[in-house]
Amino acid sequence: MKKQNNNKIKVHCLGGFREVGRNAVLFEGKTEKILFEYGFKIEGSMAPLPLKIKPDAMFLSHGHLDHLGSIPILYKKWNFPIYGTAPTRDDAEMLLRDSLKIAKINKTPREFGPADSRKMLNNWHNVKYNQKIKIGKSTVEVYDAGHVPGSAMFVLNMDGKRILYTGDFKLDATRTVDGAKIDLKNIDAIFMETTYSARDQIQRSVAEKELGKIIHQTVSKDGIAVLPTFALRASEIIMVLNKLKIKVPIYLDGMARAATDIALKHPRFLRNSIELRKSLTAVHKIRMHTERTSILNKPCVIVTTGGCMDGGPIVHYLKHLYARKDCALVLTGFQIPKTAGRYLVDTGRYVTDELDLKLGMQLFQLSFSGHAGRSELLRFVKNIRPKKVVCMHGDQCHRFATELKSRFSIEGLAPKPGEIIEI
Repeated sequence: MKKQNNNKIKVHCLGGFREVGRNAVLFEGKTEKILFEYGFKIEGSMAPLPLKIKPDAMFLSHGHLDHLGSIPILYKKWNFPIYGTAPTRDDAEMLLRDSLKIAKINKTPREFGPADSRKMLNNWHNVKYNQKIKIGKSTVEVYDAGHVPGSAMFVLNMDGKRILYTGDFKLDATRTVDGAKIDLKNIDAIFMETTYSARDQIQRSVAEKELGKIIHQTVSKDGIAVLPTFALRASEIIMVLNKLKIKVPIYLDGMARAATDIALKHPRFLRNSIELRKSLTAVHKIRMHTERTSILNKPCVIVTTGGCMDGGPIVHYLKHLYARKDCALVLTGFQIPKTAGRYLVDTGRYVTDELDLKLGMQLFQLSFSGHAGRSELLRFVKNIRPKKVVCMHGDQCHRFATELKSRFSIEGLAPKPGEIIEI
């Protein structure tokens, strides 16, 4: 008779499975319950509460709302330590404050308030790369994820199992951060993001050259190039523009200003903080709303939030420029399904609750993403050779899990949201 294995870990796949956004995974072992992230979708849907089980600790990979946007809800009733890097803490504070402000403007209140966010941050513990955190009988190792400044991936050592939770990651270096440097063996399972599992991104050098060409053609016709970006990716775009030696004024607007300041506040998490600081000397920061209209009189480049165009200063610029064929809108990152940016790519119309504009501007889509492309994902799995790969944070999770199984003879899983699996 086969001996029963009593060391299985129960994994609550709360969110981020077969979808992009609202990452939330609870690992329930014999003695500890450890939660990795608790986000929401860009359109605001919340992850379900973790089965009314109080976590012993939480780990946050980086400061994007789809990974952290619902965390304060948990602190309405519980206290528990939360771990992440110093830049992630500052990014989380900035984004949660902005999230509450936008919810108030849109009259779609969140299920938490400023006091809950403060309670969360009061329980925060900063971690460093290559550090090991002890949580009861379990430990969690911290590694550089190469996604944005301060992003981390974690190895959970629980009940004799080693489980790698990647969060968002990238192997190849960008201008802002080095790629993930991780050489791990004896991994039982990887919970891995698969945002770009179905396609590779063009080489960064090619994307940079193409961006330079688009900007040159636009400003030579007295046009304006508008580059919407996620706040935490703004420093990358600014450094690219510096390398391209752009001759017209460059403006930085929205939360991208604060995010860039946070990146500079933590230089050890940057690939080259001196280069970023130098790049910013040629950038004019927009601080007053009136400036947003006054800068539209001459050729320029505008780097602004939001990245998926559901809100932020990008709305103002499109209102004024959408019909101008001499201007260019350059999308610099992934357009999440069901966002205004994704709808624009699919239909050519910019549609929000208040606007419906047929775009006359030239529309370009380039990738300066901090996510691993398809080749990087395959290389990552091949190098680590885990026993299982659990695919998440993607819209092709099931297909990629099936491919991994046939390609590497590794068990590939793609749970549904709310499903419970065992490792």
